[in-house]
Amino acid sequence: MKPKNYLILCVSVCLLVSLTILFVPGVSETIETRLLTFLSTNAR
Repeated sequence: MKPKNYLILCVSVCLLVSLTILFVPGVSETIETRLLTFLSTNAR
């Protein structure tokens, strides 16, 4: 994959996740819970 295409893909995914967290309450709750679980288990 070319660097330009990879950068476009990363920006698109970041925007999609950010907008989902802002505007979809159920999905944002799930993402937040999983992220907190991941961080708490790896914080040792």
